[in-house]
Amino acid sequence: MNDSKILIVEDDKELATMYKIKFDKEWYIVKVADNWLTAITEVTEFEPNIILLDIMMPSMDWFETLRVIRELAPSLDCKIIMFSNLNSKDDIEKCMLLWADAYLLKANTTPKDAVEKIEELLWRKKQDDSNKGHTLVQKTCPHCGQTIHLDIEIHI
Repeated sequence: MNDSKILIVEDDKELATMYKIKFDKEWYIVKVADNWLTAITEVTEFEPNIILLDIMMPSMDWFETLRVIRELAPSLDCKIIMFSNLNSKDDIEKCMLLWADAYLLKANTTPKDAVEKIEELLWRKKQDDSNKGHTLVQKTCPHCGQTIHLDIEIHI
């Protein structure tokens, strides 16, 4: 049994269900949030290890949602995968600079690809935990003043 928890933040119910079924088959513990308020609530109550976060959702400022999640995340130590069909270099760079751990382009990503990325991030987290103090890039968050350690990798 896999005890890693995944929160899918996606308003497309069919897409969210497809990914949830795949993650369930891989024995992850999975919850789905279809709006930003539910997402923030689930982050604090469910305490996911991985968040698959859709950027383009109605009534959601993804920048603010990501900022709030990251303010909560240090105590949770979760990884955030941005999940979108926005594929401009500027959009991707903004996501990565705003503390996303990975970026997956929906049009080019299968549920199997997402599982592989999740497994990679969980593996890297274990490596990071065993190599505390080793950081490739270090930045200070302009909003909250926290030090952020980045190992940036973009997959399109």
